[in-house]
Amino acid sequence: MRSEAFVSVVILVDAIRMSIDNSLKDIQCELDKRYSDYEIVVVVQGPVLEESPSDDIEKILSTLPSIRYIQLSGSVSSDVAWGAGLENAIGDFVILFDYLNDPVCLISKSVDKCKSGYDVVIGVANQPTTITYTAFRDFAGKLLSAIDYHLPQNSTGFRCLSRRAVNSVTATGRFHHQFYLRIQKTGYPSCAITYDVEPKSSEKKTFPRGMQQLLNLLVFNSSRPLRWMSALGLFGSSAAFIFAVYSIFVHLISGSIVEGWTTTILFMSMLFMLQFIMLAFFGEYIGRLLDDRDECANYSVVFEKNSVVMVNEDRFNVIDSSAQSSINKVQTGRDR
Repeated sequence: MRSEAFVSVVILVDAIRMSIDNSLKDIQCELDKRYSDYEIVVVVQGPVLEESPSDDIEKILSTLPSIRYIQLSGSVSSDVAWGAGLENAIGDFVILFDYLNDPVCLISKSVDKCKSGYDVVIGVANQPTTITYTAFRDFAGKLLSAIDYHLPQNSTGFRCLSRRAVNSVTATGRFHHQFYLRIQKTGYPSCAITYDVEPKSSEKKTFPRGMQQLLNLLVFNSSRPLRWMSALGLFGSSAAFIFAVYSIFVHLISGSIVEGWTTTILFMSMLFMLQFIMLAFFGEYIGRLLDDRDECANYSVVFEKNSVVMVNEDRFNVIDSSAQSSINKVQTGRDR
């Protein structure tokens, strides 16, 4: 028998890659076998071009049931796009699904995990990476642990969230550089699910991309790096004071001006390096404050289209007779 749980599957699609018919059919077949109610939320980034394949979209909506097509007005970060899909999903369980790499059988397995008492299910899989990224990953993991961002090793972007976890994540509606960390910090029980990726895409995780993600997570999600820079500045100030005392002591004892010149140049170079590192972090935090004060929405929806095919046309969530039954009960009570 099919489950009564309402499942929403959110996928993110680039505007230039709309040939996802086969992937949507596979997802829809899996959902139709397992669940009575479901939806597939397709989030497409903009801008909308005149040569956009609208005919293909209309064909998908006219043949596959329960497809919700959400067109964003501009190209935003992936965090914001995933957040848009999460906000618009209405299911009891919401799945963030990478149709290029995640197998469709993972949908039902993750929902079963959620039903067993976990509110957040995290995908874990061995992914293709470069040598430099592999060497950098352990160091990055320790830094992220220092800001209380704990994820299983080899975690992917796959997530399955219960409705209360979704409500917690979407409470403020701001997702820039914070999406996955906010999911992890909901405080609800979480677990990992292991699977093998289906590499329909040859994209690998690289060191530059990993470094960019690490900096975004460190700077935009915790004030601890600011405290680290403050401690580093205090250490540099203390070292400068000690060196100043040392310079005066050497001058009084030996009276030589040339002595210590190389050491002074070297030490001043180190101080300038520390100062510039601190200024870089201060600049990032000032940018963060400006982003937080920006009243503009993270994303805008140009239009939304739904499938014209229904999963079950005879199923309703509101019954007319219920209202009439309530009226009859009230009348009976008054007569008594």
